[in-house]
Amino acid sequence: MEEQEVNVEQLHEIVHEQAHKSSWAEKVALTTALLAVFAAISSLLSTYESDQAILFRIEASDRWSYYQAKGIKGMITQEAAERARYKDEQEKIRQEAEDTTHQSEHSLHVHEFFAYAVTIFQVATAIGAIAVLVKKRYFWYTSVALGTIGIGLIIKAVSLL
Repeated sequence: MEEQEVNVEQLHEIVHEQAHKSSWAEKVALTTALLAVFAAISSLLSTYESDQAILFRIEASDRWSYYQAKGIKGMITQEAAERARYKDEQEKIRQEAEDTTHQSEHSLHVHEFFAYAVTIFQVATAIGAIAVLVKKRYFWYTSVALGTIGIGLIIKAVSLL
């Protein structure tokens, strides 16, 4: 029986190379999973801020309707004191309506930053998947860079709250 020669160094190198490849793929998978989590959180916050903007807009519309009703009541009343009271109430209501409109605009502005972050995270996640498929590190680095930009957008949005 003939003994087969086993090149231990070559086997060790192959095992090390495969372990390194596996380790790299695991890192890509982990970062891609984290990007997906950030995308989900950003999406939730984006939707919340969008809903808040709509609710504030509805409230502002209600305030403006009330403002107009007070104006009409003030115009049809005969007493000067009554007209002055309606005018004062109308001014207070106008200020509330403007404040609520500003809150709506602010929520919409914050929503936009979260929405941009969601988009960036989704693109980064896709590029991370491409990195594993084509086995190219620069795709992974691009994915991580985009993820960093997405995190920056989240920080910006949170700072506006």
